[in-house]
Amino acid sequence: MASFEPQNPQGNFQQCAQSSAQQQGGQERQDWLDKGIEDAGQKAGVNISNQNADKAGDFVDKEFDKKEGFNLPGVH
Repeated sequence: MASFEPQNPQGNFQQCAQSSAQQQGGQERQDWLDKGIEDAGQKAGVNISNQNADKAGDFVDKEFDKKEGFNLPGVH
Protein backbone atom coordinates (compact mmCIF):
# COMPACT_ATOMS: atom_id res chain seq x y z
CA MET A 1 0.00 0.00 0.00
CA ALA A 2 1.48 3.31 -1.06
CA SER A 3 1.47 6.24 1.30
CA PHE A 4 1.15 9.80 0.15
CA GLU A 5 4.18 11.91 0.99
CA PRO A 6 4.90 15.20 -0.75
CA GLN A 7 8.20 14.91 -2.55
CA ASN A 8 8.99 18.62 -2.61
CA PRO A 9 6.57 20.84 -0.69
CA GLN A 10 8.78 23.91 -1.23
CA GLY A 11 8.68 23.32 -4.99
CA ASN A 12 4.89 23.18 -4.92
CA PHE A 13 4.78 26.53 -3.13
CA GLN A 14 7.11 28.09 -5.70
CA GLN A 15 4.97 26.77 -8.56
CA CYS A 16 1.85 28.33 -7.02
CA ALA A 17 3.62 31.65 -6.52
CA GLN A 18 4.88 31.66 -10.10
CA SER A 19 1.48 30.83 -11.55
CA SER A 20 -0.25 33.60 -9.56
CA ALA A 21 2.39 36.09 -10.71
CA GLN A 22 1.83 35.04 -14.32
CA GLN A 23 -1.93 35.44 -13.95
CA GLN A 24 -1.48 39.08 -13.00
CA GLY A 25 0.11 39.92 -16.32
CA GLY A 26 3.57 40.68 -14.98
CA GLN A 27 2.34 43.22 -12.43
CA GLU A 28 3.60 42.94 -8.88
CA ARG A 29 1.09 41.60 -6.38
CA GLN A 30 -0.04 44.14 -3.80
CA ASP A 31 0.97 43.59 -0.21
CA TRP A 32 -0.69 44.89 2.95
CA LEU A 33 1.30 48.14 2.89
CA ASP A 34 0.26 49.01 -0.68
CA LYS A 35 -3.38 48.27 0.11
CA GLY A 36 -3.17 50.38 3.26
CA ILE A 37 -1.76 53.33 1.31
CA GLU A 38 -4.59 53.05 -1.22
CA ASP A 39 -7.20 52.84 1.55
CA ALA A 40 -5.75 55.85 3.37
CA GLY A 41 -5.84 57.82 0.12
CA GLN A 42 -9.46 56.87 -0.50
CA LYS A 43 -10.40 57.89 3.03
CA ALA A 44 -8.71 61.26 2.46
CA GLY A 45 -10.54 61.64 -0.87
CA VAL A 46 -7.49 61.05 -3.07
CA ASN A 47 -7.42 58.38 -5.77
CA ILE A 48 -4.07 56.56 -5.57
CA SER A 49 -3.30 54.10 -8.38
CA ASN A 50 -1.90 50.63 -7.74
CA GLN A 51 1.38 51.69 -9.31
CA ASN A 52 1.75 54.79 -7.11
CA ALA A 53 0.78 52.84 -3.99
CA ASP A 54 3.41 50.24 -4.87
CA LYS A 55 6.09 52.91 -5.33
CA ALA A 56 5.15 54.57 -2.03
CA GLY A 57 5.11 51.21 -0.23
CA ASP A 58 8.52 50.30 -1.62
CA PHE A 59 9.87 53.67 -0.48
CA VAL A 60 8.47 53.22 3.04
CA ASP A 61 9.90 49.71 3.28
CA LYS A 62 13.31 50.89 2.06
CA GLU A 63 13.42 53.77 4.55
CA PHE A 64 12.28 51.49 7.38
CA ASP A 65 15.08 49.07 6.49
CA LYS A 66 17.65 51.90 6.59
CA LYS A 67 16.49 53.04 10.02
CA GLU A 68 15.72 49.72 11.74
CA GLY A 69 18.00 47.33 9.87
CA PHE A 70 15.26 44.99 8.65
CA ASN A 71 12.31 45.10 6.25
CA LEU A 72 8.70 45.31 7.31
CA PRO A 73 7.23 41.82 7.73
CA GLY A 74 4.96 40.66 4.93
CA VAL A 75 6.12 43.33 2.47
CA HIS A 76 7.69 42.11 -0.77
